[in-house]
Amino acid sequence: MAPTDSAKNHREIEWQFDVDDLGAVEAWLRQHARNGEWEFHFGEPEEQIDSYYDTPDWRFFRAGYVLRIRQARNTPAEATLKSFGTRKDGLRQRHEINERMKLEGITDDPTGSVIRSSGPVGQRVRAMLSRHSAQMLRRLFDAQTRRTRIAVQRDEAHVAEIALDDVSIAGDRRRGPVRFRRVEVELASDHASDLESATKSVEALVAKMQSACELRPATDSKFELGLQARRLQPAFAPDLGRPEDTGHLDDDPTVGELAFAVLREHFAQLLAHEPGVRLGEEAEAVHRARVATRRLRAALGLFRDHLPSDAQRYRNELRWIARLLGGVRDLDVQQERLAAWRQDKVVIEADGLKGLEDWLARRRAQARAKMLRGLNSARYARFAAEFTDFLRNGPSASEDQPGAVPARRALPDLILKRYTKVRKLGDAIDDDSPPEDYHELRIQCKRLRYALEFAEALYPKAIRNYLPRLVALQDLLGLHQDAHVAIEEMRRLSLSSQPELPAQAAFALGEIAQRYAQQAEELRAEFPRLYRRIKGKAWERLQRALK
Repeated sequence: MAPTDSAKNHREIEWQFDVDDLGAVEAWLRQHARNGEWEFHFGEPEEQIDSYYDTPDWRFFRAGYVLRIRQARNTPAEATLKSFGTRKDGLRQRHEINERMKLEGITDDPTGSVIRSSGPVGQRVRAMLSRHSAQMLRRLFDAQTRRTRIAVQRDEAHVAEIALDDVSIAGDRRRGPVRFRRVEVELASDHASDLESATKSVEALVAKMQSACELRPATDSKFELGLQARRLQPAFAPDLGRPEDTGHLDDDPTVGELAFAVLREHFAQLLAHEPGVRLGEEAEAVHRARVATRRLRAALGLFRDHLPSDAQRYRNELRWIARLLGGVRDLDVQQERLAAWRQDKVVIEADGLKGLEDWLARRRAQARAKMLRGLNSARYARFAAEFTDFLRNGPSASEDQPGAVPARRALPDLILKRYTKVRKLGDAIDDDSPPEDYHELRIQCKRLRYALEFAEALYPKAIRNYLPRLVALQDLLGLHQDAHVAIEEMRRLSLSSQPELPAQAAFALGEIAQRYAQQAEELRAEFPRLYRRIKGKAWERLQRALK
């Protein structure tokens, strides 16, 4: 629905219903135009065209979003990004980003204006369109709508908007247009301070209208109905060779075949999360892409002696990509923790946190800009193309190549080497060990974990029984490292003379550093118990299964 400002970024809460007769709904609303606590203000019917776009490889869809451009006569055009969100009994909750465009009326192709726009939608669209690829926006379909808007007021405040939509979407050559009638009720976006109360209030009106007008909860969005009408099936499956992952290996693969299956599986993961990373609305996409780069580097290291000689040159490129992602991810973690601490009003003053939040937001924006420059660079495009070719070629078929050894013969020694490094570092840790020793152990635990996960398809039961012990230890070491890094960062900031950091924020830094230090002490106290669980009989049982 139309925003009141030139640009909005908010959570959309909306009820959607299908109905056979819009006239009956309008008549019911007019009958109750002044019904005690509710007032309805009717607008004139208007014609609008909603055009839906994506790239040829469905980048917006893969990121969990829909790109729509709405045009109507005598009204500025509007570009919108909507997340898929959640739905239940007609209620949909989505993240929505809107931007008014400098277009009056209806144009044949408004995409150029969107791409050039400096607003929130334009910026995100450009982030999705790499300069070193042939990706451009393509129009999927148009939905022509005759809409009547009804503003809903309560106690003289605007609380919601009702839209009565008569929609037509052109089908493909074999099918006629798809027509449907829909009632949408959107909660006004200015109720963030009392969202739960406002939602319950409008929900009562929706329930009464649903019962009186025989409204049916909509099962499909307009976007989904448009895909069905045009017989479009969003899909992205890069051709990286076969087998595409460890789940499709033969019963007795060579170590080379296993290595390439692992590399294909996690490179596909990196490519799958790239659109979400570019869009920048979900921190989880950056995290998962970063994990994919780590697993790729770990696989190249683990199988070094069983891969073609030119494989190792990709490790440096993956390290570079991981650093780009890590710059954003580390700040995401800090922002998440500050958001949690904002609820702890006893410990930290809100004003101090606000200064920190603003400073971290600026830092993240800088890190994200650097990351996007990297993803849009010729270096990244070259790496993606060359690594794809490398994976397609696969291992050599010659029996005298290192990768021709049966995987079950090679894996026990590869895993044992990783475990031996863990034990050497872990056994040396004591009460006086510095944070750097814990960090090095964490790295080795991660490498052992990845080695076991790569082998899980061949030894599923044994590895699944052991892995939770190792994961618990790695998680503890990860939290310890995060705390140590945060302490150093907070201390550095508190001693610096950055003029943009308010005094209250500097004071909050000290409190936060102290909380991190306390957390690190608690984690070190827990370390011996978790470390013991990866040794002894648990490891012996796994060793017997591997051999």
